[in-house]
Amino acid sequence: MEYHIEKIRYRNGVIEIRYPIHKILFRGRSRYQDILVVESIFGKMLILDGVLQLTTYDEEIYHKALVSPTFKKGFKKILILGGGDGGAAYQLSLIDPDLDIDVVDIDPMVTEVVKKYIPEVYRDVFSLENINLINRDAFEYVREYNGKYDMVLGDLTDYRYEDQIGSDVNILYSIDYLNDVKRILNSDGVVTYHVGGVILDRENVIKIYNIFREVFKYVRIYGVYIPSFLDIWCYISGSDNPIKIGGEPIIYDVSQLLGL
Repeated sequence: MEYHIEKIRYRNGVIEIRYPIHKILFRGRSRYQDILVVESIFGKMLILDGVLQLTTYDEEIYHKALVSPTFKKGFKKILILGGGDGGAAYQLSLIDPDLDIDVVDIDPMVTEVVKKYIPEVYRDVFSLENINLINRDAFEYVREYNGKYDMVLGDLTDYRYEDQIGSDVNILYSIDYLNDVKRILNSDGVVTYHVGGVILDRENVIKIYNIFREVFKYVRIYGVYIPSFLDIWCYISGSDNPIKIGGEPIIYDVSQLLGL
């Protein structure tokens, strides 16, 4: 049997996670990254540059936890950084079908592959008039944008160690970039990023939490258990106004687990 194997640095060693592959649906490379779609024990899996992004078994848990807990009634204009699979945009459309949503994802091939091979995630969401897919670099888009958003969601590939493939994404987690994101945020707006597992990514989660504290007056961290990630997945929200955490799914306060 073939396996998808992920090696995760943990303390002074490495944890190896092996996902049995039942069938390979797509394997290819875009201009930006390797793309793999397989059938597994968690249903269909989307894997970018060797890192699991989502599964059909629990992607709704992940996406609901990103968009719902810090959403405020009255928000109208939303920016999603990444999110080319359409899952986050779809969950926002369930909250309010009239939201004006911009999805900025650099890689159109991810969207094309998900549309063809994982339609249960894509759900034809980008055919909706109020959801706008923009294939641009998220760094350049935010730097050049002069309008305002009520909410910015970071549905990006995971923060990486500097010697890992895809570590150029780390600039989108930097103090300078988050200050730029804050510039395009309305005064009562909120920024929420997914940032990794409370156990397996503890070091990076704490690092990003402290970066958010350098930028925003108020910072909250919460988590939700995602079976295919084998961890409580963490989300960090920043705003210059107090942040209320609510909505679906079941949310855990992970600050004590991280010693924050």
